[in-house]
Amino acid sequence: MRQFTPNISSKAMNRDIFKIVLMLLMVLDHITFFISPYLADFFHIITRVVAVGFAYLVVEGLHYTHSRKDYLIRLCGWGLFMAVGNFLMNLFVLRKQFAMSIIGDNIFLTLALGAAMIWLWDNQQSNGKKNRNLKILSIIILVLGSLPILEGSFIILPVMLITQLTHNDVKKRNLWYLGLAILMAAIELPMALSIPNPTPLMIFDSIAMNASDMFFILIIPLLHFYNGKVGQYSSQLKYLFYAFYPLHLWVIHLIANFQ
Repeated sequence: MRQFTPNISSKAMNRDIFKIVLMLLMVLDHITFFISPYLADFFHIITRVVAVGFAYLVVEGLHYTHSRKDYLIRLCGWGLFMAVGNFLMNLFVLRKQFAMSIIGDNIFLTLALGAAMIWLWDNQQSNGKKNRNLKILSIIILVLGSLPILEGSFIILPVMLITQLTHNDVKKRNLWYLGLAILMAAIELPMALSIPNPTPLMIFDSIAMNASDMFFILIIPLLHFYNGKVGQYSSQLKYLFYAFYPLHLWVIHLIANFQ
């Protein structure tokens, strides 16, 4: 089977290392309860790569997996597990100011929706009409799923489709990523910069909190070091992200709740 993204096999970072880097960055984005607001702003900007990084890995995983159905069921299952966990944490443990969103703090659901979208687009149907209809359904999921309901869906779903369509051409992929980043900047920056009597710190804070989605573009230099290869301990670490994501969020919210 051809490598998902060609001409990257000489890069330094395999899939396991890439996932661990993304997980460490993810922690930085979620420790806002314990650090200064402006340090939290900085972390919020540089960690916009996390969700799109895992989205990239999902699209890549759909290319290599033996069963797309099982892959999708796994994402949905972990999404349901985390939704129930968030609900129980809110109900029995967390105070209101530390409560978690049932579906908003749940990247699994967004990635599952994106995986379904990619599967429909890359449906491999020989019947032209069925192929076209499934692609139309994929676009409908992209449009409806981009509404700000699920976590980061308005940026993750377009990134996943771009990744699927351009995985054979790194330069084209990067240009489409850049175009999406410019679009997000055009949408978000005017509101972020419309604060009265702004100071540099106020502008920085407003951009970080209200116009940070464009910084997903930082995924490009990170992908530059990713070689797409399976790591030595890939089988042992297969479910590391699935467990780490909900557990680290629950631990952080528990510590903040009882500090």
